[in-house]
Amino acid sequence: MSPNTTEAPAAASVSAAASPIPLAAPVMHATRPLKSKTPSLSTYQVWPTANRLAPPPRRCESWAMVVEMEWLVDQPSQSNPVMVVALEGLFDAADSATTAVRLMKESANSVETLARIDPEGFFNFQDRRPEVRLDDNGRRVIDWPSTQVDAVERFGAKHPLVIVDGVEPHLRWRTFADYLVEVATESQAGLVVTLGAMVGLAPHTRPLGVVGSSTNAELARMFGLGRPTYEGPTGLVGALHDALDQARIPVISLRVSVPHYVPGPPNPEATRSLLKRFELITGIITDHSELDEAAVAWRERVDTAVAGDDDLKNYVAQLERQIDEADDLLPTGDDLATQFEAFLRDPWK
Repeated sequence: MSPNTTEAPAAASVSAAASPIPLAAPVMHATRPLKSKTPSLSTYQVWPTANRLAPPPRRCESWAMVVEMEWLVDQPSQSNPVMVVALEGLFDAADSATTAVRLMKESANSVETLARIDPEGFFNFQDRRPEVRLDDNGRRVIDWPSTQVDAVERFGAKHPLVIVDGVEPHLRWRTFADYLVEVATESQAGLVVTLGAMVGLAPHTRPLGVVGSSTNAELARMFGLGRPTYEGPTGLVGALHDALDQARIPVISLRVSVPHYVPGPPNPEATRSLLKRFELITGIITDHSELDEAAVAWRERVDTAVAGDDDLKNYVAQLERQIDEADDLLPTGDDLATQFEAFLRDPWK
């Protein structure tokens, strides 16, 4: 074998071992074009990846790692508040209940956010899609369905409010209800009031009736409320009432009937009726009179629409007769206020 055939591989081996491992060339990304009549790859300025903005950190590896109940204060500072719950969804016809709590917050002298419930584990976002919008700086912002807990102080109110304003979740109702029980417990609420609205056989020409009920026999007796008799499918509010009952936290349900032939929002008459009944029971001023003009205008618009349909006009007249024949007398505001104060002095009995 000739020397050339034996030494060449060895030389090649030594050369390969001695040569350094080549470094990868920096990744370059085309970004903005230079001024050119015929742009091509060479007419783009390129910048190394080191100059790019870093991506935002991931929230977590799994939704189960999300802090679902985020408290923003160490300890709520209110004393013996009334907790009010209103959630968008099936039991918020014409947005009547959520509008009521938002009006209470708007007219308050102070509002402090206590906690938020993260929506990730509670919603099917294909059914309740988040909405994208542009902020004041033109940047895109996504608004996710959320539930917020606010401490509300109102002028002249004997009791502060803790308002839960959000959206009825699709999933994990028992867990969601447990979080709201936690809110009631941590804030030391003396009473929980859920506000709702359902379409029903109510004529728009009469004050819209509000049905009040409680499983607490003492509450029902003191405030002239009914005891729940409904049997059948329920919603998050039903699960919440059950969880509050098991935790021995007093709870009242107030539901206004919205005319089924005018189901769309807004309905200032329904919102005003809810606020008036809430004020009657708790003695907490709600400024419901600010809705008087809007309620009159709403009724006039519906009057005009009904007048053009003889069948609907006759149907409304029938509903009016049924309402006028009903005997639904409420206790006076002074009587209820006295009993409410007596109850809150010892709400856990």
